Amino acid sequence: MIVRLATEQERELIQQYESVVQVEATNGYGDGSISNHTNWDYPCYICVNQNTIIGWIVLAKTKAAFTEEITGMIIELYVFPQYRKSGCGTLLMEYALAYFKQCGISKVQLNVFAGNPAKRLYEKLGFKDVSTLMEIKWMD
Repeated sequence: MIVRLATEQERELIQQYESVVQVEATNGYGDGSISNHTNWDYPCYICVNQNTIIGWIVLAKTKAAFTEEITGMIIELYVFPQYRKSGCGTLLMEYALAYFKQCGISKVQLNVFAGNPAKRLYEKLGFKDVSTLMEIKWMD
């Protein structure tokens, strides 16, 4: 497996999975109907195995809400189901962390929905809970 920057053609292919990624990443909270094309202004790196894209990661740099320090953001991490547990997710995350470190960024954040199994990977890599978003829904 290797990680490299996605070409424009590969990015277009990946965008076709946007609704699937949204449903999975939100544990069904999102129904896949909301387009989030803003992600595609950011670098997208792919994990390739035998000339097949098996996963990708989208990165960004932003200012932290309370400190104004430049912070790395993992916008999206996705590995096709048949390749999960292959090490691709770990490889992509380690690549992203090294990328941010090389850029001189000392803090990286991401958002993960409750119940998303990827949270175990993030914790294994050293990510810690910073905040909790809570809601109540009483009307449909």
